[in-house]
Amino acid sequence: MHRFLKIFTAAALSVTATAALAAPQKLITHNTTSVESNAYVAGVVPSTHPTRAKSDGVVSWVEVRMACFGHNAGGKCSALVKMETNTPHPVDLGWVTMDLSTGEISPKVVKGNGYTLTVNNIGEVTLTKD
Repeated sequence: MHRFLKIFTAAALSVTATAALAAPQKLITHNTTSVESNAYVAGVVPSTHPTRAKSDGVVSWVEVRMACFGHNAGGKCSALVKMETNTPHPVDLGWVTMDLSTGEISPKVVKGNGYTLTVNNIGEVTLTKD
């Protein structure tokens, strides 16, 4: 009985650890600003899903991985987040790096040109105007 309990506990911990490290199903961007935003993989490849002003953008994690194909190193993909992409003069908010296996986004806070990106959770960020 004691051995069964050990095996059961080890199996439960293994499943929990695997689930905790799994990538999210979606990348969610909460844009609370009055302007559009977009991410540019490696600083040059724009997402095909800009987030409109005062809306929530949702992109499948599979699409995130596809966009990062050829632009990732060690399973991580960097992107330049730009604001005001619906104007003739977009501004750079800053760079973030996404771990494609876990959904971790870093750094947790990025500030630039009057805007802030805050990481809320795995695969989830909020954009605000300062």
